Amino acid sequence: MYRILTENKNLDQILPLIQDGTVYSAIGLWHGVKEKSLVIEITGEPLRVIESIAREIKVINNQEAVMIQEIPDQTELV
Repeated sequence: MYRILTENKNLDQILPLIQDGTVYSAIGLWHGVKEKSLVIEITGEPLRVIESIAREIKVINNQEAVMIQEIPDQTELV
């Protein structure tokens, strides 16, 4: 599973980039400054797809950086 952490803005432009995943709001800190954050969790996509989505979000939100986390998981649909 991959997690993308970004600023919570331009959601209408970000959501169409995601085919399958979970998106939720959070509070983040960037250089000690509190900001509204967006957490996007995606399974079943290769890293190159996640990096592409993160780069697009970085441009959309005009950010210095967007964080990607790789989280080992075992996912099962029941």
